[in-house]
Amino acid sequence: MARAAGEVASGELRIGLIASLSKGALRSVVEAFFVAHPDVAVGFTEAERSELLSLLTHRDIDVVMAAGNGALDICDTLLIDEEAIYLAVPSGSRLAQQIRLDWSEVEGETFLLSSREPGPEIYDYILRRVSGLGKPVSVQRHRLGREGIMTLVGLGVGVSLVADHWRGVDYPNVTFVRIGEAGERVPFSLIWRPENDNPALRRFLSLARIEAKRNGALSSPSQSLDPSP
Repeated sequence: MARAAGEVASGELRIGLIASLSKGALRSVVEAFFVAHPDVAVGFTEAERSELLSLLTHRDIDVVMAAGNGALDICDTLLIDEEAIYLAVPSGSRLAQQIRLDWSEVEGETFLLSSREPGPEIYDYILRRVSGLGKPVSVQRHRLGREGIMTLVGLGVGVSLVADHWRGVDYPNVTFVRIGEAGERVPFSLIWRPENDNPALRRFLSLARIEAKRNGALSSPSQSLDPSP
């Protein structure tokens, strides 16, 4: 049994998420891991960033997927991808007819955010983009997850900001429109404790590095974390 665990023929991998597995780089890595190591039990935890980092410190999870491109003092990171940003809008609105939106075109819209993460990070991102236009930002916060926020968008209550990996799910009456300049992207990284010797984690990170290289992402663990949506 010990030999099998060391060779990742069995064992356990625990992943913390502030992201979606509906599409994108993390989904690709998870799919590859399932194929390569079908006997490894993989568990997932969704929580606030602070809680996930605490779980990581106490070895209750092995790795966290979150926005940002660098490491904390006690952690290593791997930049796995940089994703385009989209605005979720009601399908019948004027915004849904556009191929790409400029921030100046949405300065008067009401942004719908979750009071949970990554809602606060999304608010900071919107504030940086809109405040420079000289207009106040109209925001509604709700104690809802991503699905609940998308439901409100579909009902015409407002709009919301999402990274590309959230677009793997279709929501009624919701259209995703690219927003910002062509080069405007948000980094997403894996975060783990360097002393974690879980063989399943090592194999997972090997697959993640392959995916990061495929995406052209930098893999330096020494950059500072810059949370975004």
